[in-house]
Amino acid sequence: MTQQVLRLQEHYHGLNAFDEDIVLIAGGYDKNLDYEPLAKPIVDKVKALILIGQTAGKIFEVVKNESEIQNRDIPIYMCNSLEETVELANKISKPGNVVLFSPASASFDMFKDFADRGNQFKNLVNKL
Repeated sequence: MTQQVLRLQEHYHGLNAFDEDIVLIAGGYDKNLDYEPLAKPIVDKVKALILIGQTAGKIFEVVKNESEIQNRDIPIYMCNSLEETVELANKISKPGNVVLFSPASASFDMFKDFADRGNQFKNLVNKL
């Protein structure tokens, strides 16, 4: 099984793990993955989408296309930093919502590795 398939399966399972409204944070380093398979699950399950990193534009396009097919409006936000992303997620989420950090992309565009990205995210959330 390829790394791409595993990454997309992890993302899909993350979305399906919750019944609550989801504010999804996604995006990262572009390894030329096909994000089309994520579009329908995102449109089906996500209340708001926050994108970051090199893949933000690719994910935006496939989700926008799927939302038009389904005639469903999903707010999509583009951010330039993880700090901006966490602040926005805190602002737009409501009590009972799940803020899910499931990048579906590699971390190398803004971070040393996945652990660095996760630790920075955790530190930013703990400062709220």
